[in-house]
Amino acid sequence: MTLNDEIAEVWRMGGSLDRLLAQLVIETASRASGCWRLENNHLVLVGFGWADDMPDSISAGFQDATRRVPLGQTGLGIVKAATTLQPAIGRRDPRNTGLDGSATWIEKFGANTSLAVPICRASGDRTTGVIAVSTADFVEEGDLLWSRLLELAKVLASAGEQV
Repeated sequence: MTLNDEIAEVWRMGGSLDRLLAQLVIETASRASGCWRLENNHLVLVGFGWADDMPDSISAGFQDATRRVPLGQTGLGIVKAATTLQPAIGRRDPRNTGLDGSATWIEKFGANTSLAVPICRASGDRTTGVIAVSTADFVEEGDLLWSRLLELAKVLASAGEQV
């Protein structure tokens, strides 16, 4: 069973994705990875994984800040992805993306880019959640990490429709 399949199974069952997202961080050489479900116009954190050298205070602070995020919090890439139904790239310098909330966390994570991808129903007209990573790399559309996260979002969407 692939990591994507394992993540999808836990997503479908409604469990915590912490352990599997920690594995995703390792496999993608990322700094952090999170996943949120959309519930009542809020993104609700269902898992967070982070690099071994990240201080626990930063991990805990991020989880506290993003445990339940209203869709009106437009300075975050996860909100942008959920509301536009399109992947959202955040950078350390918010002038590049307008995502000032994401930029703060990208810097704290020791990263340069965050990539948030919506998990959409097959019809593509509704988001059920968001999967995101932050990395020291400068991710662009079409890069390997971009493709990997889009594929994971599709697998999660399919798993969600099996419920």
